[in-house]
This record gives sequence, structure tokens and C-alpha cells, in this order.
Amino acid sequence: MANTELSTEAKILEAANSIFLQFGYHGTTIQQIATKAAVNTAAIHYYFRSKELLYFKVVENVLDQMQEAEIQFITDVKRIEKSRWFIFTELYNNKDLFEGKVKELYPEDWDKKISKIKIWLEFSTSEKSMLSEGSDLQ
Repeated sequence: MANTELSTEAKILEAANSIFLQFGYHGTTIQQIATKAAVNTAAIHYYFRSKELLYFKVVENVLDQMQEAEIQFITDVKRIEKSRWFIFTELYNNKDLFEGKVKELYPEDWDKKISKIKIWLEFSTSEKSMLSEGSDLQ
């Protein structure tokens, strides 16, 4: 297998990330993910067992990206914007499911993590607004 070729599991995760970030948990189907990953639905069930467990993996990845954004300057604004939108809509549309995953990932301080996520959402929204205003002046 060539280094540039993704494993089946990686293709599924990449497709799931793209679809979940665009449509959220309820707007995403296993078939959409399978189609985008160019695999059959059985492969998704083999690697991730269920839509919910695959969703949890995407949430975990998005939260990891959010932490990376705190540590370093992110140049991929589009990726951060998609992540911000995903977290925002999931907190609104799938609050229990999303917070359940956060509780699982951070059992000791999940409530602080949720607060931090909300602050990050507010900051990224205001930062985007300031950047847009700055570009209007040029």
C-alpha cells in the first residue's frame, strides 16, 4: 500500500468528519458516509460498530483540534470554522449526546470543559467578526 493511500478506517473517519461537520448527527446517514468513503456500510459497522460510536470519534477529533488551536496559531481558518459550526450546532441540536461524549472523555472536569468550549465558541465568533470588519477597511 502506498503511503499516500488511506486505510479503509481512515477513509471512513475522514468521510464521517466531513459529513457530520456539515449535517450534524441527525442529518447524517451511514449511507452518506459510506458513499463519500467509497466503502460499503458493512465496513463502517466493522470498524466503528454504530453511527453513534463513529460520531463520538468525530467529536473527540474536533475537541482535540480545538485544544490544538489553543496551543498554536491555526492557519486553516476553514477547518476551524467547520469545527466551530459543528460544535455550536451539536450543542444546540444534540446537547445530551454531545455532552455525554464530553463527560466520557473528561469525567473529572466535563462541566469545565463544556464551559471552555462555549467560551471558545464565543471567542472564535467575535474573532471572525473582527477579521471581517478589518477586511472591509482595506
